[in-house]
Amino acid sequence: MDYNELIALWTKAFNWLYEKDVALFETDVQERAIAGRLAMYLQHEFDPHYEKTACIDLEYNREGNGVKRPHPRNEEGWIAPDILLHVRKKRENIFYCEVKKKSDTYNADSVRVKDALVDRKYQYGLNLYYVRADCAKVSIYTWIGNNIQKIDYVYGPTLKQLKALGDAEYLKQ
Repeated sequence: MDYNELIALWTKAFNWLYEKDVALFETDVQERAIAGRLAMYLQHEFDPHYEKTACIDLEYNREGNGVKRPHPRNEEGWIAPDILLHVRKKRENIFYCEVKKKSDTYNADSVRVKDALVDRKYQYGLNLYYVRADCAKVSIYTWIGNNIQKIDYVYGPTLKQLKALGDAEYLKQ
């Protein structure tokens, strides 16, 4: 999946979310409910156009047949991305997404997303750090050469597209 396909996929999922699920924002549901709806829309948009072996999953805590362990600096527990696109039972990882309803771009999830790119070789990492009735904000991370590029985007229900909030930032490893 190339970068423009990723943007198009998420734009369509946000279009569905903001068209059909305004009640989720009005009733202030947990982020898991929002992540669940986004995952449904992502799978709906992904299936007809892309590889059939890849799946959108929620809270998936497996790597191959074993438990997905956190970054080596944290030996305890396991990790389960809020939303991911991958091929089950293989290490074909396309995107890793963490979801927060109201945070900022430099939250703890941004560290987990960057770690997923480095340690698990995800093609893209998404930190959906703000998703409310007025808009959604997401940082998208990807490899450019030996550096991780981060671009912040905003999606507005009236705009109906992801719009970059500024220039790319390159992060040191």
